[in-house]
Amino acid sequence: MKSLIKNCFLYLAVLLSLAYMVSAYGANNNIYITQSGGSSALTMNIDQIGSGNVVGTTSARASLTGTTMTVDIDQIGDSNVIAATVAQGNTTSFTLSSTGDSNTQTLAVGATGDTAGSDFDFAATGDSNALTFTQGAASTATSGNTDIVITGTSNALNITSEVVGATNSWDIDGDSNTIDTTQTGNANSSIVADITGNTNNIDIDQTSSTGSTSGIVNIIGITTGGTIDIDQCSSGC
Repeated sequence: MKSLIKNCFLYLAVLLSLAYMVSAYGANNNIYITQSGGSSALTMNIDQIGSGNVVGTTSARASLTGTTMTVDIDQIGDSNVIAATVAQGNTTSFTLSSTGDSNTQTLAVGATGDTAGSDFDFAATGDSNALTFTQGAASTATSGNTDIVITGTSNALNITSEVVGATNSWDIDGDSNTIDTTQTGNANSSIVADITGNTNNIDIDQTSSTGSTSGIVNIIGITTGGTIDIDQCSSGC
């Protein structure tokens, strides 16, 4: 009888171990999307929970084209990846949310078409995350709005807004974060930042080739040992 009970416990332990392995490996999910909707509106919601999940890659990216799109991607876990290209997306809203550590997000908006009135919201909670965001690099973009909320340490943001009338808003809470931002465009551009934490590194370049336009930087910082570098010029900052 004791031998039977012992064997039952052993069998149960093996089953539990197998279940744990399936759960762990089940986190490595991949999503690849190529969407072309012309003037049709698209609503897309993606939720990935676990580690090692991917939405697009450098060789098989998530590609979206259309107007009045609403895209919401949530990733919860560590070492997740987003690599997306939005070829054209007027009056389009993008929301990316990342909870966890060592996640990488890359989003290029305006690869071949206009992205007038597009809105990008990014929220990250965790450490050592990286965001690369480009808006309007290859075509006309007007009135682009970008909102960034970061809570954590050692996060890296690289933001390029080649947008007429770009508006960037940051809320950073944590230490040793790095933000590199470039704004270009022949209309007033602005950056409003609320930064709390120590040893953060902020680098801002605002370029406008028209003398009648202005770049505005408004920073409220509670920080020790941080570096803030702001360049405003007519060309080649």
